[in-house]
Amino acid sequence: MSALVLLSVLLVGAYAAPKDVPSVRIAGGDEAEPGQFPYQASVQLCIQDVCSHACGGAIISELAVLTAAHCITQAPDIARYEILVGVVDLRDDNPERHAARVDYAIIHSGYTGENAAPHDIAIFKLSDPLIFNDMVQPINLPDPEDEIIERNGFLSGWGSLTGTDVPIMPDTLQFTEVPILEPDGKFKIPFDECRDAFDEILGGRESPLDFEANICTGPLTGGVSICAGDSGTPLADVRGETLIGIATWTANPCGRPGAPSVYNKISFYADWIRSYSFEEEN
Repeated sequence: MSALVLLSVLLVGAYAAPKDVPSVRIAGGDEAEPGQFPYQASVQLCIQDVCSHACGGAIISELAVLTAAHCITQAPDIARYEILVGVVDLRDDNPERHAARVDYAIIHSGYTGENAAPHDIAIFKLSDPLIFNDMVQPINLPDPEDEIIERNGFLSGWGSLTGTDVPIMPDTLQFTEVPILEPDGKFKIPFDECRDAFDEILGGRESPLDFEANICTGPLTGGVSICAGDSGTPLADVRGETLIGIATWTANPCGRPGAPSVYNKISFYADWIRSYSFEEEN
C-alpha cells in the first residue's frame, strides 16, 4: 500500500469515533470498460522511480488535472508525481497509456491541511499537454450558478474494494451509479442530513462539512462508498460530460450504513478552477 493511500485512510480516521476504524474505495462497484471514463486519471506517487496509484484525478484540460489537496500535502517530501491516463487496468500497456510529468501543483488557499478539512481541492499542471484520443478526454466544468444538474452520477476510481483495516486495491477501474437528487430536484442526502449522520458517527464532535463547498452521496443503507485510494476521484453526470464532484472523505469502514461520501462541489469552485487551469492554454 502506497504512503498516500495510507494517509487517505488516516485522513478520516482522525474523525472516527473510538469504536470505528478510520477511511477514503468504490465499494459495491463494477469494472469499467476501456474508454468508458476517458476523463479519469490515476495520481501516481513516485519514490526513487517506483510509481504506484495514490489518488484519483479528473482531466479538465490538456495541461490540468483536478484532485484532492491532501493527496499533495500529506505526501512524503521525497515523492514526486506522475499522472497516468489512457488506461482502465493500471497494468495495461496499451497504445493510449501515458504517464504525464507534473510541472507544479496549485492548492486551494482555503485548505488548511487538516484532516477532512473543507476546500480539499487542487490542480496539477502538467509539463507537456496530453494527447486526446478515445481513451483520454477532458470533462467539462459546470457553470458556477449550477447548484447541481443530475439526479444520478457516476463515481469511478481505483480505490480499495474492502472496508477492512487493510485496503485491497484493484488494478481495474471501478465505477458505480449513485443518487444525487430526488425527482423534485432536492438533494437525495440534504446537507443537514449529511451533517447529522457524521455528528452521530463522530460522537458529538463537530464535522468538517462546508454547506457551500461540499455535497454528499449515499446510500445511507451502506454498501456503496468511496474508500482508500479514491481521494480526488471524479463524480460525473451519467453521460460523462460534466464534473459534479471530487471525492474528499468519508467514514470507516467504507460502505458502512449511515455514513455518506463527501465531495467537493465543483460548481462552487468553477471560477477558481478556470482561473488557474486555462491561463497558459489560450
